[in-house]
Order: sequence, then structure tokens, then C-alpha cells
Amino acid sequence: MEGEEELILWIILNALPEVGPVTFRRLKERFNGKIRRIFSASYEELVSIGGVSRAAAEHIAHWEQYFDWKQEQRRLTTMGAKFITQKDKNYPPLLREIYDAPVGLYVKGNLDLSRNNCIAMVGTRKATVYGLQIARDFARELASLGFIIVSGMALGIDKAAHEGALSGEGKTVAVLGSGLDVIYPHENRTLYGKIAENGSVLSEFPLGKEADRVTFPIRNRIIAGICSHLIVIESDCSGGSMISANIANEYGRHIMAVPGRTDQRMSQGCHDLIRNGATLVSCMDHILQELAYSRQQLLNFTERNVTDPLVSLQDPVERKIASFLREKGAIDLDGLSAELEIPIQHLIPRLQLLELRNIVQENREGRYECCCG
Repeated sequence: MEGEEELILWIILNALPEVGPVTFRRLKERFNGKIRRIFSASYEELVSIGGVSRAAAEHIAHWEQYFDWKQEQRRLTTMGAKFITQKDKNYPPLLREIYDAPVGLYVKGNLDLSRNNCIAMVGTRKATVYGLQIARDFARELASLGFIIVSGMALGIDKAAHEGALSGEGKTVAVLGSGLDVIYPHENRTLYGKIAENGSVLSEFPLGKEADRVTFPIRNRIIAGICSHLIVIESDCSGGSMISANIANEYGRHIMAVPGRTDQRMSQGCHDLIRNGATLVSCMDHILQELAYSRQQLLNFTERNVTDPLVSLQDPVERKIASFLREKGAIDLDGLSAELEIPIQHLIPRLQLLELRNIVQENREGRYECCCG
């Protein structure tokens, strides 16, 4: 666990306007991960680092002029929130892997973000009744299966996805394009409270930061980065959801899109995604098939009369994973991927549903192990 002093330094670096995630990564590499060394370095040493601007060096060298960390901590305590860094075990593992991972995240809620079973669901604010219903239904059913629904708490599809997950007594994560204490839009104040109670609300922005046209695309990369899969439900060709989908594609995530009417503007973005390789999904079975599972397979694993659950595994890759873990014992995600020669992006969704069926579990050390003898 990080000491309080180092945590404060991470909070300061995250808040400085000229020190973004990419600059932070360069600084961390230059000083071998020793955050204190960044603050003890001279202005001249900082500007000599490739990719570190003069403005960034100035802000670091004179950070007291730009940020009041004591006030930030008081406000965090008052609202019952916290700040987690990339080193925190609760930092989303897939998000940590992206090139421009947030320095840290402000978090309100108690959801274990180290779990990998997150699915993003995004779409237009100007959704149709059809789109809203699809979002609620998909989110409710996925959440009831144990998946965490991630969205941006905007009006329209985002709001419907959060509501659907909550109605299924599941978990959901809202990623804000503002500071954690700035609820935008204001109409979602009640929803914000429910998400914080039954999941988590996240932001990388310092407290008090207002939402604007710049912060939303920045927010979208977090939504894409946290999840292994992203579902787009209604979007025009230039909508913010298309930005999320493009980012998700760059990160190697699986993209799904819901088709709509051919003459409707809010379906054109989804149709473009499908033409360019996204998986068409119009029902839950399509989503489960994209995860390489069928509804019947899910039901099979809930049956209690199976002596050895591994016998009922119909998917050969599932059997390979479970058998390996039972024979070899606990191993981390990277090691499992290397041993089985299965890319991480294909391995994660299978592990997720094996966990749901109590075939596999992730232990406290972040290693996967078989639960079946």
C-alpha cells in the first residue's frame, strides 16, 4: 500500500494541467518509477527529457502555485471518495495497459475495479424509444449474469444502460467527463447516487472540473480502456460513441453494434461500424455468441448434478483453460496467456464466464486458479 506522501504526489501530478498521461509515463520511465524524483528534479533536468514540454516542467517545478492538495484531500474526505493510482491493486487492469492510462482515478463507490468482466455500453443522447429499451434490456441481462456495465452517465443510451444494470440488481460504473463532484447533466443527480451505492463513479479530472467538449473525448478513452467489449446502441456517424468505438478498436477491444432503421440518422454510425467489421448484435444470444458462449452453455453450468463441471464444458478453449489451471495451479493473466498461447483479449471473456460458474476464481494475489478440485 502506498504511503500517504507518495499518494499526494500522484494526486498533484494528475491535477497539473500540462502534465497529461503520456508526459507522466515519460517522467515515470525516466526516473524508474520513483515519483519523488520527479519533484526533486530541476527545471533544466525536466525539460531535457524527450516529450516533456517547458510548460509541463514549469508546472512541476512550481506546482504549489497551481494546485492545493490539502483542499483536494479535504473535499475528497467530505464526499466519501478516494483517489487510486496506477499502482493500486484496485486500478482497472485493462485500463493500466493502455498507452495513455490515467495517472489515477477519483472513485466514489465500493466496486472492486480489479475485476475484468466489464462491458461498455454507449450511444446517442437523442435515443429512440427502441434504442432506450434495447439498452435497458441488454444491460439488465448482462448485469444479472455478473458483468459490470460501464458507460458515461449521459442522457439517452448511457442513462438507460446504467438504469438497466441497476434494475437487474447488478453493478455499473459511470465514467464522468467532469470532476467527481460535478454532476453532469444535473438531471442525473439521483442516478449518480444510485450508481455510487451499487457500483462506482469514476473520473480522472480534479475535483471542481466542469465538463466541456474536450473532457468528453478524454473520458471516452477510459470507458473503452476499462472494458474488453464495447456495445454501441444508436449513434450517428459523428457522435461521441463513434469516438469511443474507434478508441476501443485501437486498444484491441471487441466492438459490437446494434442495427437500426436504414433511414434513421441515429442508426448510421452503427451501420458504419458493422460494415467495418464490428459484430452485429440484435439480441442477447448474439452478445453471448460474441463472447464465444451460448445461452445453453450458461444454463449447463448452473446445474448442480454434474459431478465434474469440467466434463460439461463444450468449448475446447474453456476446457483447455480450466484443465490447465486445475493441473498447474494458480497463475497470473500474462502467464496464462503465454502458457496457453491465447491472446489476452480472447482469454479474458472466457475467464469471466468461468468465474461466473464457479469453475475459476481470481485470488487475492491476482492469480487465476481452478475451483474444482
